[in-house]
Amino acid sequence: MKRLNQKSQSPQRIALYIRVSTEEQASNPEGSIKSQEQRLRAHVDLKNMDGLFGEVTHVYIDRAKSGKDTKRSELQKLLAAIAAKEVTFVMVTEISRLSRSLKDFCQIWELMQRHGCQFQSLREQFDTSTAAGEMVLFTVANIAQFERRQISERVKANLLARAKRGLSNGGSIPLGYRPDPDRRGNLQIVEHEAVIVRTMFDALLQHGTLAGAGRTLNQMRFNIPAKRRGGGACPRLSFFTCGGINAVLKNLTYTGYRAYSEAGETKIVKAIWEPIIDRETFDRVQAILAANYRRDKRNRANRYPYLLSGLVYCGECGDSMLGKSANGNSGKVPYYEHGWSIRRNAFNPDAKFTCPNPKRIQAKLVEPAVWQIAMDLLEDGRIAKGLWMAAQEAQKAHSSDGELNKLRGRLDLIKRQLEATAEHLTKLPPEMSPVPIFVQMKKLELQKSEIELELNELTGHQELNPPVEFADYKSLLQKIRHGLDGADDALKARIVTTLIKRIEILPASIRVHYRMGKGDFSIDLKSLKRAEGMLLEVPPPAGRHREKSGLQSGSNTACNGGPTWNRTKN
Repeated sequence: MKRLNQKSQSPQRIALYIRVSTEEQASNPEGSIKSQEQRLRAHVDLKNMDGLFGEVTHVYIDRAKSGKDTKRSELQKLLAAIAAKEVTFVMVTEISRLSRSLKDFCQIWELMQRHGCQFQSLREQFDTSTAAGEMVLFTVANIAQFERRQISERVKANLLARAKRGLSNGGSIPLGYRPDPDRRGNLQIVEHEAVIVRTMFDALLQHGTLAGAGRTLNQMRFNIPAKRRGGGACPRLSFFTCGGINAVLKNLTYTGYRAYSEAGETKIVKAIWEPIIDRETFDRVQAILAANYRRDKRNRANRYPYLLSGLVYCGECGDSMLGKSANGNSGKVPYYEHGWSIRRNAFNPDAKFTCPNPKRIQAKLVEPAVWQIAMDLLEDGRIAKGLWMAAQEAQKAHSSDGELNKLRGRLDLIKRQLEATAEHLTKLPPEMSPVPIFVQMKKLELQKSEIELELNELTGHQELNPPVEFADYKSLLQKIRHGLDGADDALKARIVTTLIKRIEILPASIRVHYRMGKGDFSIDLKSLKRAEGMLLEVPPPAGRHREKSGLQSGSNTACNGGPTWNRTKN
């Protein structure tokens, strides 16, 4: 490694990178993390005794992270600091801490070279200033990758061997079982939970559907444990849902067997734990679930098209509103309903709908209104012009030349201060301590990085969202309009999706978020002058006083009556 010359170079801005791969190492306050940092800082102090070397300005610690890839939050921060030239020297205790992938290390090393950042590993002691030293560097990186792959292969082979013997390999334990403390890899039955599991299978056999089984199970008021043994993505709900029941009914673990994959083929072996459900009952339940499952529902001839699928949201609670249907006197009635809140509480007898908006709104009410908005945008140049002008104003607000010039001026001033401070440091008498100057430079570097980040955000926004000319925008709308003759429902849905990003249902209106050019621009129809009066009105319940508004009245509920599309002239 090249030694710095105190007279010709500024002190290095050193970043220490530390990584441990297990939770146990990460949780030990006196373990590997502390040891790595102490070794690195001691090396920096030793180098500074020999001459002005540098100061540790950043410490990045990835806890319980593998070195197999670069998906590590602290490593990404380090790479960003190198790119911003906030760091000029990176130190690790050994190269495998930085990366165990040769490909990833090569990319990191190229980034360092591109931005003039040096690298040192205490264990390997590289000298990257020579071709031989760089060759050794990549050789060791290759060995680190080889070690990681060997470890991975041994772990996989061990897990496969255990699976073939019918042992559990850990992870989340299914409801009704717990790990056997005396026999590793075995599961013990928790009898009061096993009763819940057996009742699920019986309820499905009795009702033949997940919905019927869910209603019956929730009426029984079972006490479902929220905590998952062995960990899990989220705690269990206190009531049954179709998804939760389906997951239990399809779990082969309850039959005393286990499945594993070998060479792309799924195999089943007898497990060492006792079953909760006999195999015959399990197979009967699988047959019912398979018969109830219907694929390609979207392609069924009698299915309502739902033109606004994926676009409709509740403007009050933010929940997505999904297309569903119900049987009425005149046939099926399609509507858009709150998605997750309704689905998760479908069979919960204690569930209460808390959103102030109606649970659902009929498709025949909202779809024509939105389609009319789309057609008005295509046909009425005044609306398109209004949207385009508003988008231009929004673009200018984000890209003020005055703000950019102000930030650039502050950045130039700080750079000049840094240069003057660095020059003063080179002329410092030997008997005077350079620490105060280092502190001042650190403050200036911090201010510099903050301003550069702000500049990057402003200029990056300009590059990603360049303004579109109105003639181009209008031409696009005209091309879309010409292709609408004889359009079927599928084409209409594509048109709406092309023009509109999001539709929000509010108590007294709908709010449409248009797509504009290469950017997005949201607008409330209520506030757009050129679209004044184009409002989807949801009337209040019967008997409530209604103010005169110029909008026609509908019936009493959003689902059974409806909003009225009303246009007023400018």
